[in-house]
Amino acid sequence: MSAMDSVDRARLRAGRLARLQAEMRRQRVEACLLFNDPNVRYAVGASAMPIWSNTTFVRCALVPAEGRPILFDYPNAVHLFRGLEAFVDVRPMHAWEFYDDTDSRARTFAREVVAAMRDLGVSPSRLAVDRLGTPGFLALQREGIALVDSAAVTTAAREIKTPEELALFDWNGKIVMEMLGNFERAIVPGIRERELLAVLSETLLRHGGEHLATSTVCSGPNTNPWRAEATGRVLEDGDLVYVDTDAVAVEGYFFCVSRAFLCGGRPPTPAQCEVYRVAHDWLRELRVSIRPGLTCRELAAKAPRLPAKFMPQRYEVMIHSIGLEEESPSVAYLEDPQPNGDRVLQENMVLVAELYCGEVGGNVGVKLGDQLVVTAEGVRDLVPYPYSEALLG
Repeated sequence: MSAMDSVDRARLRAGRLARLQAEMRRQRVEACLLFNDPNVRYAVGASAMPIWSNTTFVRCALVPAEGRPILFDYPNAVHLFRGLEAFVDVRPMHAWEFYDDTDSRARTFAREVVAAMRDLGVSPSRLAVDRLGTPGFLALQREGIALVDSAAVTTAAREIKTPEELALFDWNGKIVMEMLGNFERAIVPGIRERELLAVLSETLLRHGGEHLATSTVCSGPNTNPWRAEATGRVLEDGDLVYVDTDAVAVEGYFFCVSRAFLCGGRPPTPAQCEVYRVAHDWLRELRVSIRPGLTCRELAAKAPRLPAKFMPQRYEVMIHSIGLEEESPSVAYLEDPQPNGDRVLQENMVLVAELYCGEVGGNVGVKLGDQLVVTAEGVRDLVPYPYSEALLG
């Protein structure tokens, strides 16, 4: 059985669009023009070549506060979405990049957006946009459209996950469990960091996932200071190695789960055990503090404190939301400015609790992180992969 055998795709699309349009109405936004692939997918349930389209302005969704959205897509991809006519109006996109006549192509695109807004019964005077290249931006301005940021709408809509989204998280959590299991079994002296990364990718792709957003596999001296790129380094007996999955899984749902392991049969050093134990205990204690009804600022005040020697290299945040990408809200350390201090945690948010733990000038560091659903009782772990008994001692 595939993930989509157990998840109603029509309900998935309808539920997400309903949340987005309700938020648009609440914030009095008549129309959004969305280029960011996670936003497009959230709004219309259609994705094509997401890595390329997130670096090239080749597809976008025009979403009204009421009614059926319009998807402008790469012309050769339009046929992929036949059968979705009841849900979305699919039209070919007139992209402007890689053409000698960039300005005229952008003008054509802008005029088609104006016409589409009129088709939707939306005034072509104001439009909320998530990202837009300069030629498109200027062309829309020349059409008399005032452009505003769509982030307030899309961020708020995506905070709470629908039942179908949660079902996909549960399904994908099993894939990530297998990814981590295969990764841990592949850790032997002589293997390279990039080969371990390939183990993650192969498992993900074989199960219908999409891609790895980063390549965070770090070993030995590469574990301190924190780095996010796998190298050709060969693992040695006794190395500490950590991984951040950063996996874009089935239907585009993102998993940011981190674990650390010991390579080979050599006993861990006292420094390895200390940094791992501190990270493990901090993360477990933080999880207990998470519950609905707390503001991000209140949670920061309740969070455990890292020992002072690990604070200079602390991760940017302790917690961030996650969905079709890394999302908002986030919770920073108490010592740092709170980016979302007044936001309230609610049931059916999906959060990542994570940290990097490593002393400045040290030769070991650990990245640990869990992906959690907020429930009435606290949290539920989507990827309960075991921590390292060897490093816990």
